Amino acid sequence: MGVALQYRVAIVGGGYAGFTLARELDPHVDVTLIEAREAFVMTPATPRVSVEPALLDRIVIPYDRLLKRGRVVRGRATVVDEGGVLLADGTRVEAEAIVVATGSQYAAPFKPQDDSIAAFKEALLNASRQIAESDNVVIVGTGAVGVELAGEIKTAYPGKSVTLVGDQPQLFPMYTERLHQKLAKRLAAIGVTLRLNCPVSGLKQTNAPFEGEVTLKDGTVLSGLIVPAIGARVVSSPAHDLPGTRPQPNGQLAVDAWLRPSSLPNIFVMGDLAATGDGMTVVTTAKHVPWLKKTLLALADGKSIESLPPYKGWRIPPILVPLGPKLGVSVFPLGTHGTTFGDWVTSKIKGKNQFIPRYQKEFNR
Repeated sequence: MGVALQYRVAIVGGGYAGFTLARELDPHVDVTLIEAREAFVMTPATPRVSVEPALLDRIVIPYDRLLKRGRVVRGRATVVDEGGVLLADGTRVEAEAIVVATGSQYAAPFKPQDDSIAAFKEALLNASRQIAESDNVVIVGTGAVGVELAGEIKTAYPGKSVTLVGDQPQLFPMYTERLHQKLAKRLAAIGVTLRLNCPVSGLKQTNAPFEGEVTLKDGTVLSGLIVPAIGARVVSSPAHDLPGTRPQPNGQLAVDAWLRPSSLPNIFVMGDLAATGDGMTVVTTAKHVPWLKKTLLALADGKSIESLPPYKGWRIPPILVPLGPKLGVSVFPLGTHGTTFGDWVTSKIKGKNQFIPRYQKEFNR
């Protein structure tokens, strides 16, 4: 067995970033993926599943066929150090390099709230029933989840009243106004009422949908099924306890030029946990994974990290915002300010099937 094949990499977290890196490294090094849940969840597809619950089992994929050489260990990491990872049950996974990719949290039913896949499924099915039974749906939050959910509900249930409320003056203000204008036009065309620059009060809970009402800053009271789509936050991880870390206000960890968050030279972070400026989206992995793969393989080959190219993030992070299977707007990092694409491109890439066939294939299903 070659030296590289004996090089051990432990990856903490089996979300998009973690599982993709594990899969890419699997033929080349000795990979252990550590994940507390029994299955992977395609969280960006949850707005679609909320109106098409028959898809639920397609977005929950067991890890058992993911790796051919490496292994997936089910457990919760409690300590990370230079030598490896300690799990809650006392198991220790030794490694030459450790990557922490514990991701972020979000309101139910759009992400699991704990390690239970059964509880996640129940929450999503409950929300689907609530949406089906409600005449008025008020979505609070105009990030990707809120905007996509509004489009999904109005497409599946054209007769329902759907109001999308956000506290920002435009949709996705980190992008050019063209994205906002195109999305706002499409939302209006399908009958979604868009209320921007409208902070709300009266949210009795922010972690799950509820029947009730909210009050906008102008005094308007909206009632019906209130769906919070706010509050994305980084999950606290063992990496936060490493020496010399610099947590950011949103919980992300500042990193050096090689995605290292601490003074320990062989521990890396990626995905939502890493404060790279790439945003907390799945497309972040499209930069993190290939760079880390190349870097870790070079380390396995005996090279020093200082001799390797530093990480370079997105100039303009791509974003795809479908409004149901056929409509939507996307931005790709082409040109000075990015290039905006409309319905056909967005539907072809994401809207039509939400990447479900792709990830089923990546998990060898």
